[in-house]
Amino acid sequence: MGGTTDGRPEERLDQQERLGQTVPAGSVATTLLGFTHRLRDAGIPVSMVETLDSVQALRHVDVTDRGAFRAALAATLVKRVEHRVAFESLFDIYFAVRREGADVRTSLDRPSGSEPDAASKDVDEGTVSTDLLKALLDALRSGDRGALRLLAELAVDRFGGLGGERISSERYYLYRVLRQLELSSLLREMMRLEREGSDARSTFAERLLRDEHLARVEEFRRMIAQEIRRQLVERRGAGQAADVFHDRPIEDVDFLSASPTELRQMREAIRPLAQKLAARIARRRRFRRHGRLDVRRTIRRSLSAGGVLLDPAFRHPKAARPDIYLLCDISGSVAEFARFTMSLLYAMKEEFSRIRLFAFVDGIDEVTDVMARQSHELAPRNLLYGTNVITGDGHSDYGNVFRRFWHVYGHADLDPRSTVIVTGDARGNYRDPGLEALGLVGERARKLYWLNPEPREDWNTTDSIMDAYAPHCHGVFEARNLRQLTDFVYQIA
Repeated sequence: MGGTTDGRPEERLDQQERLGQTVPAGSVATTLLGFTHRLRDAGIPVSMVETLDSVQALRHVDVTDRGAFRAALAATLVKRVEHRVAFESLFDIYFAVRREGADVRTSLDRPSGSEPDAASKDVDEGTVSTDLLKALLDALRSGDRGALRLLAELAVDRFGGLGGERISSERYYLYRVLRQLELSSLLREMMRLEREGSDARSTFAERLLRDEHLARVEEFRRMIAQEIRRQLVERRGAGQAADVFHDRPIEDVDFLSASPTELRQMREAIRPLAQKLAARIARRRRFRRHGRLDVRRTIRRSLSAGGVLLDPAFRHPKAARPDIYLLCDISGSVAEFARFTMSLLYAMKEEFSRIRLFAFVDGIDEVTDVMARQSHELAPRNLLYGTNVITGDGHSDYGNVFRRFWHVYGHADLDPRSTVIVTGDARGNYRDPGLEALGLVGERARKLYWLNPEPREDWNTTDSIMDAYAPHCHGVFEARNLRQLTDFVYQIA
């Protein structure tokens, strides 16, 4: 079995000798060597034997066929499914192709002969072209891959926001595009049209048809991700774009940009992190227990020693443990952040007087018992079933959530010992924000905090109204990674 390599210079030279020293610079083999080195830098173990296997595999495929080229490299270089995302991203970086047909794409979004103005390019308008949605619906129903690829490019141009000065993560741009297209609604519309256009089908045939349409939707989602990576490569350059995969402490990885491998590592780190944090809090509480000298009790104790002050007594302040009410938005890309927040706080439940967990999308429901049964294995998507977190169209509605929380839970249960923590991106799809209800919660509770997993510079963009909620909170915190999240918990405990 070929052992993994760490990319040492002498080992790389040996690989080049095995592949042939006469390989010209810029050839596929030379690029492939650089590609395997980057895979190792990203934490994907690739041995010398596997590199040679990939070269042999390429002899049996048409390298001009991008799909076959990608499949051959994946089959020989990737051994674990969690490494596939990093492989796909690096493949798009090192074997990028420039797109064509921009003129065709623009015709879907504006009348012929007209020039795009600032308003048409502004994502803040939050509107999607009817022609674009209709073209996307037709392409998904027919399975036209060429049309889907052009529509993916158009969607990224229109809603990705990659033209800004600051370059964010691929996951963030993907979230911006998908929340505008509402692919789940398109899937429901496709199924409705299929039912209307044919005779009654059996349940099995209906399931097969739905699976086929779902596969097309997932393929379109992958096309969007590939187009985002391609544009990021153009803006950053291949070297800088690949740097995002370099090793870094798992505590500093952003929740919204983490790869599946990094998310798994974060989940494994939660319990050890909670134990360390609980120990820190316990030490701090012991230190705080040294209060003022109690002269009266000290003198009484000294009587047994003939008046010698051997055992001074102190008035220890009572260590208050707050009641925690945690409200987590589990919609979209912030769902993983909700998972880590719930897991971390619940693992530290002994440090609080009481902890109650609530999940919400456009409705809200208490999930404390669910967490108690499943512990840290809880997945946010499992909370979408069997709970009342969705009561409408499944899009975030902070106003409805805050009003319902106040009337059902807050009005009766909150008191001056309660600390309420809201986690979410404050993106309410331009709906009523529910400021009055949030204000009532803040007045009744001892403290009201808000944790936002988005970078602070992204607050108050498009439908984010973080500044509107901030005056009703005792503190608003950026919590992009585990380090910032644990710092916040240590501060409030």
